[in-house]
Amino acid sequence: PRARHRRRRRVPPGVTPPRVLGRPRRPGGLDGLEWRVRDLVAVLGTFLLVHRPTAGLVRRFTREPGAPLTAVLYGTRPFGGALPGSRPSVAFVGTALALVAGAVLLRGYHQHSAYELFMDEVQYADIANSFAQGRGPELFDAPFFLHPPLAFLYFSGFIGAPQTSMTVEFVLSLRPAVLLFAAANTALVVACTRRVAPRWAALVAGAFYALDPFVIRFDSRLMLEAPMLFGVLAGLYCLLRAAESPSPARRRALLVAGGLLWGLAITTKTNAGLVTGLPLLIMIVFSWGLRRREAITVFACEIGFYAGYVLWTLLTGRFLGWADQTLGGVARAIGLVKETGFSSAKAPSFTSRIAANLTLTGTSYVLIGAASVFAAVLVVLSWRSLRLRGRPGETFADPRDLGGRIRGPGESALGLLVCWVAGVLGAICYTVGLGELEEQTFYLLAVPLSVVTALLVTRLARARRWVAAPAFVLVAAVLVSSGAIWWNIRSQTDDTYSRFSAWLFATIDPKTVHLALGEHTAQFVMPGYGVFPLNGPEDARASNSRYGVVSTQLSELGLADLTPETIAEFDRRYPVVFVARGRTAGELRVYDFSRPLDGSAPIGLGPQS
Repeated sequence: PRARHRRRRRVPPGVTPPRVLGRPRRPGGLDGLEWRVRDLVAVLGTFLLVHRPTAGLVRRFTREPGAPLTAVLYGTRPFGGALPGSRPSVAFVGTALALVAGAVLLRGYHQHSAYELFMDEVQYADIANSFAQGRGPELFDAPFFLHPPLAFLYFSGFIGAPQTSMTVEFVLSLRPAVLLFAAANTALVVACTRRVAPRWAALVAGAFYALDPFVIRFDSRLMLEAPMLFGVLAGLYCLLRAAESPSPARRRALLVAGGLLWGLAITTKTNAGLVTGLPLLIMIVFSWGLRRREAITVFACEIGFYAGYVLWTLLTGRFLGWADQTLGGVARAIGLVKETGFSSAKAPSFTSRIAANLTLTGTSYVLIGAASVFAAVLVVLSWRSLRLRGRPGETFADPRDLGGRIRGPGESALGLLVCWVAGVLGAICYTVGLGELEEQTFYLLAVPLSVVTALLVTRLARARRWVAAPAFVLVAAVLVSSGAIWWNIRSQTDDTYSRFSAWLFATIDPKTVHLALGEHTAQFVMPGYGVFPLNGPEDARASNSRYGVVSTQLSELGLADLTPETIAEFDRRYPVVFVARGRTAGELRVYDFSRPLDGSAPIGLGPQS
């Protein structure tokens, strides 16, 4: 049979052709990118959030640009966060204070013996001691500007009598200085989450922070992370209050206070610029979370606070030293130089350390993983509603943005928080991929995700019963497991350097012998002793060292110059006169090179030169 051809009617000149009914074609190129993103979000959201109400919510968000941001967490129910004028109940305040006291107790119990001495602690204690002596920021008598001085100035307030040199006991005596920030940060986590979540969810977030094993490990040592996050959380709380404030004057005051507190954070440790600078940059470019001029105000206050520190270095003649060390630190932060952390040549692999620490910080990994996924989904679902203008209760200035919808209560605070979380995730992803990745980098992620935990449990509480019940069992299991990990760590000792120091000062006269060190920490807490590097027997013979100090665990991880094969050779040839066992150092051994077991010539019999 002949093929049938459809005849095309000719349209007279000047006449518009008739419109063909059917599904319109979507535009291509950049104009069609938004449609593709909407379809992708709808599919992923429906897949991840399987129950029917949430699937409908995903479709609504991807098709209706004016969907309320609070509907992601609360659905059709009213906003559960704290609104302007609301006052906390006595029960809520009492429970929050109990969490604060519990956080301090968890970090202070056996604080000196539960965690091994960290080399950074020795350095920070020496800088604080320099401030106590009135010499300013100096590390072992050399100018130090790699980190700003505020935390060291605070630590110096806990030094009653400045020391002439560092000892293990002196460094450990300064650890309680960080307990104040453990209390303040727990309260701030609860306060920040209460602005966007119900009371019970805010308390859950505070419990996660108080019990988190990874966070506790840093909060229990003389480190800069807890003081730095205090400024970050305090500034975030001011900004969340400003976002919902109906008074323009009060709003401006809170924005300025938030910017100054974020400036305090980066003047404590410049890494705070990752979790404050990138969110502000996103706000300025896209006008998300805050209006553009408000974000610029916060950013100007933050930079202005840090500029005061730079001006101090200029007036005191320290500017060149500051510029040299700070630029070096920036090069490390952006990944141009990789001297330390998991990116360095001798460092163990990141995955191997994750596996090794599962029994110590496994619940922290669960929290970081679950909260990161939820935070990413939350950002994807709400990115079209982050551009908020005007004050609460006002119609949006541009009806094309959000359909002229009137902003509901809580949307401004929640939008600000989501924008901040987006910046934090972006900063950490960059550091993992291109920057100098260190273990303490994830402290910058763990604490913000404690706040995100409140949003996660709020969403789970509004899911169907077959989803909510197992989820809350898992939340309880994580909290109980965190408590069990805490007890397992605190009921044991990890203080090999403290025991080594006591044996050293009681046994060895510093005027008669040399010591060779196969690790890097002990050299800073052995005042008066002649210490030399140890890579093998030849080094000990060349330095006339009678004793050799090694750490088996640090050698196995590649964090010491001495290899495990050389340690095995020492075991065959020389007796061990001291050994202390711990979780971090493995076995801290001292070999006596003057009494060879194989009949070879002794090492290091001469007096110290």
